[in-house]
Amino acid sequence: MQSDTLETDILTETETRLAEYCTAQCRQQFGLDASMTVTLEKAGQQVVVKKVVAAFPAGCTAAQKQAALSFLQQTLGTAPTAAEESTP
Repeated sequence: MQSDTLETDILTETETRLAEYCTAQCRQQFGLDASMTVTLEKAGQQVVVKKVVAAFPAGCTAAQKQAALSFLQQTLGTAPTAAEESTP
């Protein structure tokens, strides 16, 4: 169906925008050059965050990481399911 394709496209675009927003906010608020991946899913009539993965730079402090994780919890309503350290 065409509506399924449109729905998938909208979810994908929204995932991308949320990830970009969270990445930009972590850079601006916490000085972290982290990257985020957000996965959404449709649950009945609602769209919910299914999964969040945050990749933090290797040199980030525990305090920076905790602040970013708290921000993601508040913003997305869920904590990341994985927090990784990215290699330079």
